[in-house]
Amino acid sequence: MHPGRMAKFFVGPRTLKTGIAVSLSVFLSRYIPYSLPLLAGAAAVICIQPSLTTGVQKGLTRMKTTIVAGLFGLAFNYFFGANIMVIGLAVIILIPLFKKLQWEEGIVLAVLTVTAIISEGTGNAFHYALGRVTSTLIGIGIATITNIIVAPPRHKFTFRQELKHLTDSFPSLYAKAVEAYAVNRSELAAQVLEELKGVEAEIAHLSSELGYLKAGAESRYGIYLEGVELREVVLFENGVRFLNHVMEKIRDVADVAQRRCQHKNIQMQQGCTKARSAEFQNLVYAVQELAEMLGRLHRHVFILVAEMELALLPEISRWSEEIERLKEEVRQRLRYWQAEHIQELDIFSLMCTHRIIFDLEEIANGLMELAGAIISFSGQAKGPEPSKE
Repeated sequence: MHPGRMAKFFVGPRTLKTGIAVSLSVFLSRYIPYSLPLLAGAAAVICIQPSLTTGVQKGLTRMKTTIVAGLFGLAFNYFFGANIMVIGLAVIILIPLFKKLQWEEGIVLAVLTVTAIISEGTGNAFHYALGRVTSTLIGIGIATITNIIVAPPRHKFTFRQELKHLTDSFPSLYAKAVEAYAVNRSELAAQVLEELKGVEAEIAHLSSELGYLKAGAESRYGIYLEGVELREVVLFENGVRFLNHVMEKIRDVADVAQRRCQHKNIQMQQGCTKARSAEFQNLVYAVQELAEMLGRLHRHVFILVAEMELALLPEISRWSEEIERLKEEVRQRLRYWQAEHIQELDIFSLMCTHRIIFDLEEIANGLMELAGAIISFSGQAKGPEPSKE
């Protein structure tokens, strides 16, 4: 068989765990009085989720809705009997009740449970309700244990690995986008824009992993299941937010570079081109140096986010100071270029240059803010210094 076709039949960890959990739930429920194997298997399917926390949350929600709906159905069956009118009345009361409890996710299950219990008649209603609750508990328990033991989801590890992989691509993106502007290469700007599409997809996947970590950090038991603290999630969230921000800034630099190339081509066709001044060339060199330094700082800051390698902090601090120096140098060279050639400046090129410098400064400020947040987090993680008294 062709390798590509074989990949389509590959059984993933979640599929494997679902099969194991369903089989064990159905098998075990056969030996528990009044339990319903079909419902045990269904509960197991629902509880095998991409996240341990999500699986437990869905299982607990199913358990609560089943128990409440079971008691609700029993009460209506006992006091009003088993008939169509009673079923309708029970459903009309149950739906607003579940909305009030904010259990909207379990409304369909609850309605089915109440309908089934009332339809069973007085003699079998109790046993049926007991069977539904027992079956659900079996499915939840087996699914949770299976999800933890068999290839447990490792969202924190996956997030960190993908973040480090993504980090490696940004230094070249900084350099290419600015180079496209510096040497008027439209095809290089187009290459940057194409690469950013892949970066955008990777950031979207990072956001998905982050969603699972947030679900764990925001619940009491999730902290232990996912192995992540809320402070870490906040730091990761800041990192992903910055990546989206810097991606838009790099895209803007590439767009500006393309428009400037088009403008220069039109000038060439009209015979209006002028040689670059030494002042402008010095400005371009400074901007390229700033972009290169931003790439280095970006890589180290995000290695710090992913791995909390505190040994990088002195280097990050040194590069932050260097970037501040470069920002001031770029501003000075920009002012000098404008002062020396104010009468002959191309307004469009001037606007493009200002825009690119502004974008790079925004990236620099964002990186430094993120680095400051990491330093603050690392200080909290280590705890207060011991007293020297």
